[in-house]
Amino acid sequence: MNLTDLTQVLDERSGEAAAQDRHDERLRGVRAKVIARRRRRVATWTTCAVVALGGVVAAAVLPGLRPDATPAPADSPSPGRTIEGFPEYANGARLVAVKSAALPQRRVEVTFVPSTLDLVVSTRCDYPLLQEQLSINGHDLSSHGDCGTVQLGPGWDEYGVAVGKPATFVLTITGTRPLDQSGEIRTQVPASGTFGLAISERTSLDQYPLPSRPSGALVPLTLPAGCTEVPCQGFVIIRSDPADPSRPVRQTVTWKTTHSIVMAAQTTGLLHLRVNGTEIKTGRWWDYAGNPDGMYGDEDSRWKRDFGLDLRPGDPVTIEIVPERVTGAWQVIFAT
Repeated sequence: MNLTDLTQVLDERSGEAAAQDRHDERLRGVRAKVIARRRRRVATWTTCAVVALGGVVAAAVLPGLRPDATPAPADSPSPGRTIEGFPEYANGARLVAVKSAALPQRRVEVTFVPSTLDLVVSTRCDYPLLQEQLSINGHDLSSHGDCGTVQLGPGWDEYGVAVGKPATFVLTITGTRPLDQSGEIRTQVPASGTFGLAISERTSLDQYPLPSRPSGALVPLTLPAGCTEVPCQGFVIIRSDPADPSRPVRQTVTWKTTHSIVMAAQTTGLLHLRVNGTEIKTGRWWDYAGNPDGMYGDEDSRWKRDFGLDLRPGDPVTIEIVPERVTGAWQVIFAT
């Protein structure tokens, strides 16, 4: 099961999301994606290389690494370095294996031996409307989605991925899609261009090239879009101590079944989330963008299976958030 989309939950409660609004938003998102990709290619593609020999795509890995090797800490990690169009460091992870191909070829495959299950799997395409299918060890992870995704897990073990054992990831380009549902603008798979698949492994904060703290004001923390008094009534929101954001915060609540949990922090660092003494999530932030991190709730008894927590509505439950190397405000939202 993937993380619950909190925005979708709020939209369902409010009933205010109209079809035309979703249509316009989708078109804006596609256009923004096109612009972002063009800008990124200008900055990074001078280092991109595609190597093919006899129809077999060659893998590119970091110097001194093999696809089945554990990445060694970089002596002087550079956040701006790219390999075949993928950043060496992104999303708190370091790139360990990557493959690219040129159209009209439609498939790339990479096999490597993970040293951790804390993986980040990324794809990229020159052409933003290409549709992709990603499979792991013969099991489809996604089908016919837009190319250019980032898969953070967890759940890689459900696809047969295990530490110390070879795992095979395959990216297949399945075609394209219209720019909008009316079919006014139809596209075909271009005759040229490249696409790629990258596997990264999460690193510790000490091994990651963290950016410098901004000189100005930090990004303010806000509630999720659509979170007003009515749809968010009953949500449990726990915030940092304004005087000391590094101080752990503990709160006992009357439990309600939770759809999802959304965490956010203004700065780099970690937030350890514990429920009745059991750590169920570590939120990670590698920059100052204030982007949310999250996880699934306790619906369908998943917490009982995954963490041994059998919580029932009305039970007194103790929630504790322990910051680590966080120097700004943070918040944790339990969406009920």
